[in-house]
Amino acid sequence: MSFTKCHLFYITAKNQYYMICRYCKCNCIKKRKRSNGKQKFRCKTCKKYQQSSYTKIGISKEKYKWVHVLNNEGNCLSGIGRLLHISTSSVQRVIERLVASLTKPMINETGESYEMDELASFCGNKENRIWLIYAINRRTREIIDFFVGRRTSENIKKVLSCIEKLNPKHIYTDRLNIYESLISKDSHKIYPRCTNYIERKNLTLRMWLKRLSRKQYALQGRRRCCGIVCICL
Repeated sequence: MSFTKCHLFYITAKNQYYMICRYCKCNCIKKRKRSNGKQKFRCKTCKKYQQSSYTKIGISKEKYKWVHVLNNEGNCLSGIGRLLHISTSSVQRVIERLVASLTKPMINETGESYEMDELASFCGNKENRIWLIYAINRRTREIIDFFVGRRTSENIKKVLSCIEKLNPKHIYTDRLNIYESLISKDSHKIYPRCTNYIERKNLTLRMWLKRLSRKQYALQGRRRCCGIVCICL
């Protein structure tokens, strides 16, 4: 599907066509053509370039499916755009729409054991560090909840509150001192190799998502994009 936005034209006494500027409503003159053959116009007053009409080509349902598949295969946004011949911003919008259509599953379980850890990455440059904080079920290996942001007690508590509603039997973490003040001693477990399952999950995520790698060529530009891609995966 496609739609076109047109601008008004009028004819002068000399039978010359002029276009009305979309910004200041003054006269525009013809100014060369684009590579696709469309005529460009330039406003005499505000000096801005514009076209007589703009056509936007919609993304087909088949490409929607391919964006989901290629994202889950670990391709970067620009790589998906090159393969499907669409812009990177369009790929990002498709992923955002796919994520908006997802619903958080209801977790009805009690008395289970969970592991909790943080996966470090960065946005733009290595000085701007972010963490993927999440928890998994030790038995099923399913992700219970996650949060993307700074590694602070407030952000960790957001994920921890979801686990506490399930009446956990044990919560296994590493030796980060924040956990000691947030988890009760009865359920909190810390000992060597107690978080093997979630550490294996960290390695899997780093292999599948380039933006989560420690030494990466695919830089993460926005924190919101990192969370969106993780949800879609």
